Amino acid sequence: MYTSTVAVTSSDRVMDWPRSALITILIVGATLVTNDAAKAQDTRAAEISQQQAEKQQQIRPPEENGLERLLDRLEDWGLITGAPNGFYPWFGSVYPGGGFAAGVGGRKPFGDDGALNAFGAYSINTFSRGQVDLALPTFVRNRARVTLSGRYVDAPNVRHFGVGNDSQQDDETRFGYTPITGGANLDIDVVGPLTIGGGVQYHDITTSGGRTSPSIDDVFTPVNTPGLELSSFSYVNSTARATFDWRRPPGYSGKGGLLRAQFDDFREQDNDLYSFQQLEGEVIQLIPILRANWVIALRGLATVTDLEESGNVPYFLLPALGGGSTLRGYPDFRFRDRNRLLMTAELRWTPARFLDMAVFYDTGKVAARRADLDFQDLKESWGIGMRLVGVQGYAFRIEAAHSRENNVRLIFSAGGAF
Repeated sequence: MYTSTVAVTSSDRVMDWPRSALITILIVGATLVTNDAAKAQDTRAAEISQQQAEKQQQIRPPEENGLERLLDRLEDWGLITGAPNGFYPWFGSVYPGGGFAAGVGGRKPFGDDGALNAFGAYSINTFSRGQVDLALPTFVRNRARVTLSGRYVDAPNVRHFGVGNDSQQDDETRFGYTPITGGANLDIDVVGPLTIGGGVQYHDITTSGGRTSPSIDDVFTPVNTPGLELSSFSYVNSTARATFDWRRPPGYSGKGGLLRAQFDDFREQDNDLYSFQQLEGEVIQLIPILRANWVIALRGLATVTDLEESGNVPYFLLPALGGGSTLRGYPDFRFRDRNRLLMTAELRWTPARFLDMAVFYDTGKVAARRADLDFQDLKESWGIGMRLVGVQGYAFRIEAAHSRENNVRLIFSAGGAF
């Protein structure tokens, strides 16, 4: 019995030894394999990191082309997307007929939203202009603003073709026009899209013969050209206006419309014969097509000065048609008279960022009497244009327009026709 017990115990110990050895071998092997895998993974990660670093050294950030750099610079100056800050280049027209003008300006914001802005410019036709605007900070819960302004214009060669819708192209003459203006305006955001405003301006105006022959007094007389017998005028101009503008978004819009009415009283201080009153109305409607990528833009404008007890209107203040914002196929001030009617249609589309194209049609007339503002004997022009645009509206445009008198008339202008 003793021997049997010892035999059993010895057998258990003989079987336990190989099992322990096997477990030990498996643990050691697993550890070695794990270490090798970890080392291999670390090595692979290091190789990937090195490859990525080499690729980063070879990859260069995309470079802007010349047009993109120009657009960015214009944005910095505020000429596309908003008001400029500090010094900026100024481009545009100092006065209709002066041609392309360039200059320099400076704008200094102050307060919450006030700003002092001043610029001076000179055109290729030797017209010049200097202007200062002081926009005081808004008040009445940011709904009202007062703006003080002063302006000097020297336009030595303004076109004059005579008065009336039947004036002749061959009767083109020139005259000098130098107005100095100062005044104040108040604008109030009443509710939603409705704004009202008014102001008082003082105009000191000097006229003269043109620098280019023939001069206005070589062809016309005071009988057919009111005001030609005088060379200086002093006006106090009182204005009242109301605008209902539901274009969205504000500035460069693809939908909505505008209704505007303005009344002006021009009171001549030295010769009441040339005091008069003027009423102007304008309507704009924008019709979007294909998510506003295409837009039909319609505009109507009417100006009348033959109001009751209204006096004579000097030739240089007569409502006019012709130029970059009315009948674009005719030169500036091609038609003048006491009353005018203008209708415009444009088909606009946007092919690229900051770029707008349009085909347009303009028609209208001038008349001595308000009753003659009908659809007879309308003048017409049509053409195509390209515009540089931003959130504040048109910055610059180039247009080619045709009319009966001009096969192709090129227009270079800041801002839009409407």
